[in-house]
Amino acid sequence: MKDSLKKYINDHRDEFDNLEVPDEMFDKIMSKLDSSTPSVSKTRPLFPLKTWAIAASVTIILSFGIFNLWSEKEIDKTVIATKQTPKKEDENLVETLIPKKESETETKIRKNNAKVLANNSSDSPKQSIGNQNFVPNYNTEDEDHSDKANAIELMNNEFSASSRLQGIALVKSFSEYDSKIIDFLSEKAISDENTNVRLAAVSALEIQKQNPAITNRIQQIFIQQNDPMVQKELISFLAEKQTSELSAEVNTKLLALAQDPTTVAFVKDEAYAVLMKY
Repeated sequence: MKDSLKKYINDHRDEFDNLEVPDEMFDKIMSKLDSSTPSVSKTRPLFPLKTWAIAASVTIILSFGIFNLWSEKEIDKTVIATKQTPKKEDENLVETLIPKKESETETKIRKNNAKVLANNSSDSPKQSIGNQNFVPNYNTEDEDHSDKANAIELMNNEFSASSRLQGIALVKSFSEYDSKIIDFLSEKAISDENTNVRLAAVSALEIQKQNPAITNRIQQIFIQQNDPMVQKELISFLAEKQTSELSAEVNTKLLALAQDPTTVAFVKDEAYAVLMKY
């Protein structure tokens, strides 16, 4: 198609070249160029003013937030450092401000020292020396009374054999027994339902065997005793005594045990050993 159009133009070129432009055409074109005003292109900013204002506001808010967060962290660090102050310093401060309360013993010693110093300043040197050698004499009667009451209370415990044994063990630490303790030990040696308690009571009485009253009481216990284990312990104690120290009831009991076919073998042997001494 291009070739036919080209051929047509070449063939009729003379006709095209004969055409002339009208004279008014150029004037019209020039008048239009003179009257036309250059078009001003509208420029649009990349970031509008509103966008800048919003960005500035956000920046200010973030700045205040970061500043407040930093301030809170600094305050927390200060509080933690205050809390971590060693307690020992506070305790030392309290001990410095509040003096320790003196015990009664310390108060007595302080008063005695004050008396010694006062006497040293007097004109009597002998009296001063005597006060310097003063040693407080504490009364132990209350302590002994408390131990005795505690021992009796433990021995009276009907529900616990271990408590009764504990009470008897406490009695063994006494330097001497009074009549009430002897009665308690005798009662336990005769009628307590636990063999270990009876044996412990007999052993506690034997500790004070130099007391004639206890020797007589052990013989009475032997006469009323039916427990083979306790009988053997009592016979061993009686074997250490002289014949004259044993009552007729004890000899009768020994002979009966030796002749009774139901007597336990080790008790019968012990009874024979005592009788052979006569």
